Amino acid sequence: MMQKMQCRVWLFPLGRQVYRVYDSATLELLGHFLGAILLCAISVGQAPLITIVMWGAAQGLVLGLRFMGLQSYREAQQHLHLRQVETQLCPYRWGFSYLVGVFLSGLTWGASVFLLNFSDEPAYHAVLVSGIFVLAGSAVVTLGSIFSLYLLFVLPMVLPVAVWLLLNSDPLYNAMALAALIYVFYTFMAAHSLSSSVQTLHDKNQEILATQREILLRLGRAGEYRDSETGEHIQRMSKSCQLLALQAGLGQTFADKMLYASPMHDVGKIGIADHILLKPGKLSEAERAVMQTHVLIGKNILDGHSCEIMQMASRIAETHHERWDGTGYPYGLAGTEIPLEGRITAICDVFDALTSQRPYKSAWSDARAVAFIREEAGRHFDPVLVGYFLEIIPAIVALRETCSQERDNLGYGNLTTVHPGGLIVPSDSKIFSTADVCA
Repeated sequence: MMQKMQCRVWLFPLGRQVYRVYDSATLELLGHFLGAILLCAISVGQAPLITIVMWGAAQGLVLGLRFMGLQSYREAQQHLHLRQVETQLCPYRWGFSYLVGVFLSGLTWGASVFLLNFSDEPAYHAVLVSGIFVLAGSAVVTLGSIFSLYLLFVLPMVLPVAVWLLLNSDPLYNAMALAALIYVFYTFMAAHSLSSSVQTLHDKNQEILATQREILLRLGRAGEYRDSETGEHIQRMSKSCQLLALQAGLGQTFADKMLYASPMHDVGKIGIADHILLKPGKLSEAERAVMQTHVLIGKNILDGHSCEIMQMASRIAETHHERWDGTGYPYGLAGTEIPLEGRITAICDVFDALTSQRPYKSAWSDARAVAFIREEAGRHFDPVLVGYFLEIIPAIVALRETCSQERDNLGYGNLTTVHPGGLIVPSDSKIFSTADVCA
C-alpha cells in the first residue's frame, strides 16, 4: 500500500508541490506562445497552410487551457486555505491538472514532425529540430524541479522527432538523432538531480521554518505566562487571527504569517514590573500608563529583523491596542491608519479574553461577547473585519475544544493556571494573579 501511494505521489504531484512550477508557469507559457508563432512563421512555404493553422490552433488551445488552470490555481491559493483546496477539490487535482497540461504541450510540440514531412529543405529541418531540442533543454529550468512533469513533457515532444530522424535515409540525420537522444538523456539527468535537490532543500527549509515558528510561539508564551494567561489563549487567538484573515480574503500567505506572528502580541509584558503586571486590583492611572508601555517594549524586542513574520509581529505588538475611533494607544491611530494585522489581532484577542475563565474574572458567554464585538464595530474595531469575524463565530468557538485537545495530547493535563512567579500550577490551585483583561 505504501509503495502504491509513493508511486502515485511521484506521478501526480500534490498541490503543495506544484508551487515549484507555478511560480515560473507564466514565463513558460509565454515562451511556448512565442515559440509557436515562430514555428508557424518559418513553416510558411514549407508545409500546407491548413496543416500549419491546425497545428497552431492545437497549440493555442492547449496553452489556453493551461493558462485557465494557472489562473484557477492562483485564485484558489489566494482565497482558500490549502487544506480546504485539497479536501474540496481532491488532493491530486492541482498536480494532475498541471501534469495533463504539460503532457498535452509536449504532445503538441511532438506533432510538429508532421510539418517536417512536407518539406525537403534541410535548413528548415535543422531549424525545427534544433528548436525542439533547445526547448527540451530549457524546460529543465521551468519544469525540472518536479521530475515527473519534465519527463512527461519532454518524452512526447522529443521521441517523434528522434524517430523521424532515425528513419531518414540520410546518415547525417541518423547522427543528429543519436546526438539529440544523448543530449536529452543528459537533460533528464540534470532534471532528476535538480528535482532531488529541490526536494531536499524544501525539506530542510521546512525543518528550519518549523523550528523558527516553535521559537516564536514559545517567545509569545513567555509574555503570556507572566500575565496569568494560558498557552491555550495564544493558540486560540492566533488560530482565530488566521481564520479571520482567510475569511477576509487576504490569502493563505498573509493568514499563515498572522498565525505565527500574533502569539507575540503581548511579549512586551516581559518588561513590566511585577508589582504592576501582577497587581491584585484595578491599576491607578500612573500604573496603567506604565502597563501601556508594553506595546512599545514588544516593538523594541521584535523590531529590526529581516524576517517578515518578525516584522509583522513587531507591528502587531505595537498596534493591537489602537482603536478604530482613534482613542487607543500608543499613538492614537484611527481607521486604516492602524496596520491591518493590528486590527485583526485586536478583535481576536479581545473576544478570546472575554470568553476565557481567568482567576480574576468569570468567562463571558459567547452571545454576550459577540454582542460586545458587534457593538464596538466602528469604535474599537474595524467594522468590515467585524463583519467577517461574525461570519466565522462557529469556527472560532470550536477552537476552544480543538486547542484543549491539542494541549491534552501534549501531556499538560490540567496544568492551565500560571503562578505569578512564572510556574505552572494545577488549575484548581488557589494561587493566582490579577490584571485588567484588556490592558
